[in-house]
Amino acid sequence: MPVTLSDIAHELGLSKMTISRAINNHAEISAQTRNRVMEVARRLNYQPNQHARALATNRSYLLGMLVPDLMHSYYAELLRSIESVARPAGFQIVICNTEEDAGRELSEAQALLHRTDGLIIASALPPTQTKEYRNMIKDGARIVLIDRELANLHCPVVTTDNIRVGLLATEHLIGLGHRQIGHLRGKPSAVAADRFEGYKQALAKHALPFNSSHARECGFLESGSYEAMRAWIKTGRFPKAIFAANDPAAIGAMQAIEEAGLRVGQDVAIVGSGNIHYGDMLRVPLTTVSWSRAEMGQLAADILLKLVDNRLSRAKAASRIVIPPELVIRQSCGTGKTGKMKARISR
Repeated sequence: MPVTLSDIAHELGLSKMTISRAINNHAEISAQTRNRVMEVARRLNYQPNQHARALATNRSYLLGMLVPDLMHSYYAELLRSIESVARPAGFQIVICNTEEDAGRELSEAQALLHRTDGLIIASALPPTQTKEYRNMIKDGARIVLIDRELANLHCPVVTTDNIRVGLLATEHLIGLGHRQIGHLRGKPSAVAADRFEGYKQALAKHALPFNSSHARECGFLESGSYEAMRAWIKTGRFPKAIFAANDPAAIGAMQAIEEAGLRVGQDVAIVGSGNIHYGDMLRVPLTTVSWSRAEMGQLAADILLKLVDNRLSRAKAASRIVIPPELVIRQSCGTGKTGKMKARISR
C-alpha cells in the first residue's frame, strides 16, 4: 500500500493539514516542523500524487537539470544529491545531456522552461556568453548554476574554488620535486580558465617560469585528452609532470602515456580533479583534487526550491556558494601507500 499523508500524520501526531503544508513549504510551517515531516516522509518513502498537486498549485513539480556529460560519474553523483532534496519535497528531475555543446544547451534550456518549475545548470557555455540566460531570468525563469559559473548572471551559483583546485594540484607536483609541469586544459569555460589560473599562480609562487608550450587544450573528455597527450608524446618534448583539467582528462592522458610504453607514477606524474568514484580503482590510482558533490547538489536543490516558493530575497537570489577543495593523494604521482616518492624528477 502506498504511504499517504495520513500515515505521516499518525507517525508524528500532527494533523494531515500540517503535513500537507510542510511538504508544500507553506510559510506558516516552521523549519523545525518541516524538517521532522520531511525526515519521516523520506523514511516511509512517501510519493505524492504529482497530477493532483500540479492541478491544485499550477506547478509541474518537475525540476530540469542540464549537464555536459552523462557518462561522467561526477554528474551522476550531483544528480543523486539533488534528488535527495527534491524528491522528498515532491519534485522529480528531468535531466538533459548537452554533450559540451553550447547551442544544444540553450535549446534544451528553452524547452525545459516550458515543462519545469526551475533549472539547475552545469553550463558548457563560454563564461561571458550569458545573454540568453539573462533574458530567461528577466522573463521569470528560476535558474541555479552548479559547478560551472557564468559572468554577470544574476542567479545563484554553487561551485568550488577552481583557482585553488589548480593551485593544489600544481603545488603537489612542485612539492614532489618537478620543475617542468604541464597542463591539459579544458574547453573554454570559467572552470577551465580558473584551473589554468591556479596552475600559473602555483608556478609563480615557486618562482617557476610559465611556458605556453607546456599547456595544451584537450577538453574535459577522455577521448580529447587521449589524443592531445598522444600527440604531445610524439613530439618527444613533453613535461613529465601534468595537471589535467579533470579526472576524465587525466584518465585519457594516462591511457596515452601507457600505450607509449611509459609508466604512470614513475615516468610521468599526473593529477586530475573531481575525484570520480572509480579513480581509486584504476590500475594506477589517480591523485586528484576533491570537493563534496553531495553538499554541492543538496545546496543547489535547496536554493532552487526556495526560488520556486519565492522564499529568497533578491540579494540571496544572486548568492555564490563555494565548496572548498582538498587534495587526495594516490599513486599516479609516484607516491605509494607509505607516502614515499617514486617519480623521476623532470628538469
